[in-house]
Amino acid sequence: MDILQELINTFSEDDKKEFRIFINRQKSKKERKDLDLFELIADQASPKDIQKELYKTPNKVAYHTLRKRLLKHISDFIVLKQIDKDPTSTSSISGLISMATYAFNNKSEELGWRFLNKAEQTALENEQYELLNSIYHLQLEQSESDFAPEISDIYNKWKDNKTLVDENEKINIAYNFIKREVNEVIYKGEDKDLNKIIDRLLKKYGINDLVFQRPEVLYKVLDLTRRVMLSKKDFYNFEPYVIRMYEEMVNNYGFSGKNHLYKIHILYMIAHILYRNRHFERSNHYMEIMHEAMLEHNEAYYNRFYPKYVMLSAANYSYLNQNDRSITILSSIKDSTMRKLQAEDQLNIKMNLIIYYGNSGNYRESNRIMHSLNHSDKWLSKKMGIEWVMKKNMIEIMIQYELGNFEIALNRIRSFERTFAGLFKHPLYARALLFMQKVKIIINNPMIIRDNQFIEEVISELVKIPAEQEDLQAMAYYAWLKGKLLNVNYYQVLLEIANKQYDN
Repeated sequence: MDILQELINTFSEDDKKEFRIFINRQKSKKERKDLDLFELIADQASPKDIQKELYKTPNKVAYHTLRKRLLKHISDFIVLKQIDKDPTSTSSISGLISMATYAFNNKSEELGWRFLNKAEQTALENEQYELLNSIYHLQLEQSESDFAPEISDIYNKWKDNKTLVDENEKINIAYNFIKREVNEVIYKGEDKDLNKIIDRLLKKYGINDLVFQRPEVLYKVLDLTRRVMLSKKDFYNFEPYVIRMYEEMVNNYGFSGKNHLYKIHILYMIAHILYRNRHFERSNHYMEIMHEAMLEHNEAYYNRFYPKYVMLSAANYSYLNQNDRSITILSSIKDSTMRKLQAEDQLNIKMNLIIYYGNSGNYRESNRIMHSLNHSDKWLSKKMGIEWVMKKNMIEIMIQYELGNFEIALNRIRSFERTFAGLFKHPLYARALLFMQKVKIIINNPMIIRDNQFIEEVISELVKIPAEQEDLQAMAYYAWLKGKLLNVNYYQVLLEIANKQYDN
């Protein structure tokens, strides 16, 4: 794909609006061919049509010059966006270093050292050891200045920091080897004991002593493990591991302001895995601790974790028979707040609202919100992943069934079977196809839901693992189908199944 086309395809509608303002920031031209080119590429026009639109006669030289200018604008825009989104202090420290270098180059030594000292202080506070290494090198270069400290003091700070830089390099290299081995070991099914797998690999790569001394390392190890376990839908074994690691960190080392970010991350991991394992009250307990942590340090990370906090809180209340509270939590998010959220968070909030309105039997509202997603499945797959889109399609089919639109539901099922055929080859998703096939049978033969043989067939094909280890999301689909078979309220069936250790 063309590089400009590929970059512009990554832009959301808000990004496009911001870029139009950005490219016109200097207001030096009334007509901008570079902006015209941007609009044409965004509209998926072909290179041939673009040249016809921009020039009265074909002009390849001018066209390629214009492309380079637009690419430069887009590159500058993306860099500024990344700096703005940077949750760490990396960008501000780099900016201070640049300001110091500029001052030194222009013989303003006192000003240069002010910037340099500020950069050092910020880097120390945020454990940015690689940037500190650059700062100390620049300090050594400028050590003859009247405003510089003793060169031996600078050298000693560089020496101490170099140890931490080397540790970071060791950790990053080891982490990538561990990531590869964990995936191989678990997917091959060679060892089911997660604790043993991780402990063995930490020792193998010599970073086991650093895990609890450096919360960032602990977070990386837990995040890696969590990703693997989520992909396997193995929430059951991850729960005790992540809680044990967090408690050991708190009891023996604790979290400081420097690594507060990782504390909140780990608390969310715990709350989320407890939710997936149906310990909703305990999940809410950790959510309260997480919320308190979000308010600390001048709410530095509050906005970053706000979407996760409201969505998981709403999910817990839904399974605690407080579905109206879940709807209130998410539907009361102001439009101004919603617009500031990442597209992924906006879509997840809407999808959760669709589910909660469905729980309350308000399928018309579910359907209205579903239509408001306003994106193709192809676009959603790029943004949210193919699994998210598959689940969205399943929910959409269930909504059409509930609204009595059986022909629409059947057409959607046929499309579903074609679209996700490759995904169904994976054992984790095979039951999704079986589920849809059962729904199709019921639509074509409504009376079959009273057939005991069909009911036994549903149970034997869809219930494959111990109930206490069942994926909560998979359980929700099964509860909907069970509600149809028993002719009872779906939400009550869901609550009954989700809040018991097993389903009779």
